[in-house]
Amino acid sequence: MKSDKNTFMEKITGNRNFGLLVGFAVLLAAAAFITPSMYSLTSILNMLRNNAVYALLAVGMMMVIITGGIDLSVASTLSLAGVICSSLMNSYQNIPGIVWVILGIAVGILCGAFNGFIVGYLKMVPMIATLGTMYIFRGLAFLCSGGNWWFPHQFTDNYVTFASGQFLGIYNILWFVIVIFVLAGIFLGYTSYGRRIYAIGTNRESAKVAGIKEARVTFMAFTICGALAGLSGMLYTANYSICYYGMGEGYEMQAIAICILGGVSITGGRGKIDGVIIGFLMMSVITYFISLLPGLSVWQDAIQGAIIIIAVAINLFTLRSSEKRVLKERGALI
Repeated sequence: MKSDKNTFMEKITGNRNFGLLVGFAVLLAAAAFITPSMYSLTSILNMLRNNAVYALLAVGMMMVIITGGIDLSVASTLSLAGVICSSLMNSYQNIPGIVWVILGIAVGILCGAFNGFIVGYLKMVPMIATLGTMYIFRGLAFLCSGGNWWFPHQFTDNYVTFASGQFLGIYNILWFVIVIFVLAGIFLGYTSYGRRIYAIGTNRESAKVAGIKEARVTFMAFTICGALAGLSGMLYTANYSICYYGMGEGYEMQAIAICILGGVSITGGRGKIDGVIIGFLMMSVITYFISLLPGLSVWQDAIQGAIIIIAVAINLFTLRSSEKRVLKERGALI
């Protein structure tokens, strides 16, 4: 008969999300003990609101990482979409806010489709390709902005409402996050296109034999990633009522960190939306918790870097433990 200790360890190694939830519970308990004020409803909503853009970027990044790729240009896409939406909004202030949401997504789709084309069809290495487009899109953002900034008094109410307005007591930007989480879960878990994304990330040769068109699936994953980055750009400017070409710099690392923390394999083929949700919540709490502690905020980047390394180590441990368990079960059957 197995001991309770062994059963607990098997749950952690067999289901990484169980281990994530345990770690999240410990984090919440520690944060509540040290800074109990952070758990008021207002603080929680503001914490999630300020990190909402990371969640949107992480969902798109997850799509690309599952295929075995990476997109370093998402923050620049965010900047370009935000600049275009803000500059046009300033010139055409009577246009309904939904138009700017659609425009942000459209700009993101163009950027993502370009990435998908050069990676999927021209077979460029994803890291090199998106490193190049990261600078291209950031340069385009500078050209479109002319180096100008947009400040709160220049933003219209119907523009800002799409992020900072509330419905049922929850900020609109968080409703966008919730809807995207649900749609991503359905897409990856219940559609043939979602299964194809996993297939090419797991084994490209087997996917080709099965008739899956690798270039088309890669193009689709990058386009979705770009669309969410474009949406993030519009919502970023609406949420903070500020816009400049350098906004969002480094956000691609935050998105990657959330994915890794949520159990998405950097080599592709593995990752679920529920893990990314937990990773987003953990990163939000960690970031907010650090900001509340005097003197610790200067260590924020170092702490987040350490978290990424620990998350990768846990991913490897979980994967190897799972493989060992499968081999033992096969040996027992033989």
